[in-house]
Amino acid sequence: MFKIELLSSKKALEGFMLFQFTIVMISILLFYKLAYTFTHIIEQNILFNVLYGVAGFAIVYVLHEFIHNIMFRLLSKGNKPTYRIRSGMFTTHMPNVYFKKWQYITIMLAPLVIVTTILLILFSLFTLSSIIFIASFHIGYCLLDMYFLSGIFNGKVKYIEDTEEGIIFYLQSPAQFPAEVE
Repeated sequence: MFKIELLSSKKALEGFMLFQFTIVMISILLFYKLAYTFTHIIEQNILFNVLYGVAGFAIVYVLHEFIHNIMFRLLSKGNKPTYRIRSGMFTTHMPNVYFKKWQYITIMLAPLVIVTTILLILFSLFTLSSIIFIASFHIGYCLLDMYFLSGIFNGKVKYIEDTEEGIIFYLQSPAQFPAEVE
């Protein structure tokens, strides 16, 4: 068993947020470059890009956590996830339920796939530069989900528990599961 606790260390969280910021900036540059090769972008000034980007990300953020909620419910056979605000972030958790690797990967990747697809469709209809900012902010936020998945790369991991304190990866099946997901 091993545990990932990003939110309990202020220094680790600050370093991770700097990494997220870097990825957001790189994403903006790459998305602009990619978009210009395929279409004409309706440019908005930087103030509107940032304002609409932040406002749009607020909506996407709620949608992201809602998708996690739905996936937790579906893959835990109806158990209700809990919400919390920690370090200024609103997050969804499913304590005391153990997930298999494929289930946890699905839960963590679903918002990235669904929201990115929606944003791509929106961008194909309305080629506004602020949509690039919204997508880039979302990619940066999804790095948190990717970080939580990092323990899955250990081939010996069998079950995952998403707790209030962090993610616990079990290398073998514990003798007594409070609620095991089949």
